[in-house]
Amino acid sequence: MNREPDMLGSTDDSTPPPKPPWYRRIGLGGVVTALFAILKWKSILSFLQGIFFLLKFSKFGVATLSMVATIGVYAWFYGIWWAVGFVLLIAVHEYGHMFAAKRQNIPVTAPVFIPFLGALIGLKEQPKDAATESIIAYGGPVFGFLATVLVHAAAYVFQSPLLFSLAFTGYFLTLFNLIPASPLDGGRIAGAVSPYIWFLGIPLIVVLIWFTFSPILFLVLLAAVHRAWEFWKHRNDAYYHTNPGFRFKMGIGYLVLMLLSGILTYEAHLTAEALRPR
Repeated sequence: MNREPDMLGSTDDSTPPPKPPWYRRIGLGGVVTALFAILKWKSILSFLQGIFFLLKFSKFGVATLSMVATIGVYAWFYGIWWAVGFVLLIAVHEYGHMFAAKRQNIPVTAPVFIPFLGALIGLKEQPKDAATESIIAYGGPVFGFLATVLVHAAAYVFQSPLLFSLAFTGYFLTLFNLIPASPLDGGRIAGAVSPYIWFLGIPLIVVLIWFTFSPILFLVLLAAVHRAWEFWKHRNDAYYHTNPGFRFKMGIGYLVLMLLSGILTYEAHLTAEALRPR
């Protein structure tokens, strides 16, 4: 017995209409969504493949990763802009070593940045003598010093406490690296003037350890003592026989750079303190 339809036009025993095929259920919107997802996924894959290619085939892949990681670590403690500026100063310092090594026809690796240790490059060939080693060592502090001078000048133009802080840090970094104890740059420079100067730099590191209790300085001390001991055992080797004229010029350049770095470190520190909010 058929029943009359109700007001909505439906009956009690009506059955739901059959579902349309799946390709009709998806509709135009589903097709567009699927295509968008595929294109987006391809873009992500292309981006990841590009990063992989960069890191795998570019010799600067590790340098870039370590640099970004180091910026991240410093930014956690000191803020992003200070971290970027400081790591860039380190990068310029390392480029100075790379530039000097290239001038001496010695291939090097790209720099690797290590938080709270700085950065380092690897020489693919050992220098033929102490003079060549000192030139490569001198390039880093010179480039770093000149870059810091630019930061210092910008700090005066903009009266920026941040830039004054970076200038102080850059000068201090140069000054610290000039301590005459290998493996620091100053030790390698002093090695061409007279390796006996190392026996003055080692006590200076001991004094710094006494006041700072820095484990990093302790590692530097161990390396410096080892290098000095190796020199003492082989002090008559031709490696340390340097032309007197070169010794004089390198010695003057070393002292001038150390003196300027010391004066400007103090000046930048005073200015930064004066501009610091009270």
